[in-house]
Amino acid sequence: MSWPRRIPISNWTPKLKPPVPRVVTLDAYNTLYSTTLPVMEQYSLVGSKYGVETDPQQLTENFVKVFGELKLQHPNYGKTTGVTASEWWCLLIQGVFQPLNPPREMLDEILARFEGSEAYEVPPDVKHFLQEVRSQYPDVILGIISNTDPIMYTLIKNMGLYEYFQGHIYLSYELEVKKPGKEIFENALEDIVSKNPKLKNINNLASECWHIGDEEANDMLAASNAGWNGILLDRTNKYGYFSESLSRIRRTEQDLSTDRIDNNSTETYRRSILQTDIVQTSQRTFAASNFDSLRKMLL
Repeated sequence: MSWPRRIPISNWTPKLKPPVPRVVTLDAYNTLYSTTLPVMEQYSLVGSKYGVETDPQQLTENFVKVFGELKLQHPNYGKTTGVTASEWWCLLIQGVFQPLNPPREMLDEILARFEGSEAYEVPPDVKHFLQEVRSQYPDVILGIISNTDPIMYTLIKNMGLYEYFQGHIYLSYELEVKKPGKEIFENALEDIVSKNPKLKNINNLASECWHIGDEEANDMLAASNAGWNGILLDRTNKYGYFSESLSRIRRTEQDLSTDRIDNNSTETYRRSILQTDIVQTSQRTFAASNFDSLRKMLL
């Protein structure tokens, strides 16, 4: 069989569907939730309250540079250099606003804003997917595998998501391994099995595990390399799989850095639901535009 191939949503009949997953893990940021406005627009809005007037586009350009430098100076959100995650983000915000010198109160307000619904939104299809798994398939284990820091716990509690994943959250900060390495998936599955002993006797359990995320390398391909099934959630066709030719678009590291902060959740969701096909890119990898299509495929 040749790849990639487009699969219309109507083709996911009970005979053609894969077995209901044993485990479904999701990336966090830009998968479970996303920003209501681009991040730097929100920084700029808060800054204006303190008389710090900025151009969001300039802040975006600053971010790419500052974010890269901080990852080198204070790896893993500062865990190895004695910097807390909150302090790490303060350093980033200060760097983004340079040469201006934002007051501490402004930094605190930006940090607080990005801990809940003032900055983020959970798309409707995500809620429907999680609710259906919980109500119709209670044996399916839901988890999070994400390259992020513990501030995420506060955020998902504030967004009403924590209850779906409690006990099965795997962060690069805590495990000290990260995507796209397969170790984070192996560690997660080992822990899941230890908490759910009935899974111990399933042959090739990884083949019944699925991971969903918005980055090709860190999510779709990383999961596949670990023996899982990987799904790329591409709401705006940034990777090109939903084009007429099914041609992949290469994303640079700078593109990915900008993608992470340049999102309007309402507009992104509106665009995503117009595309209902799923594209299979290999035996264990798929691209989907929204969770409604994934519900048809997986559940």
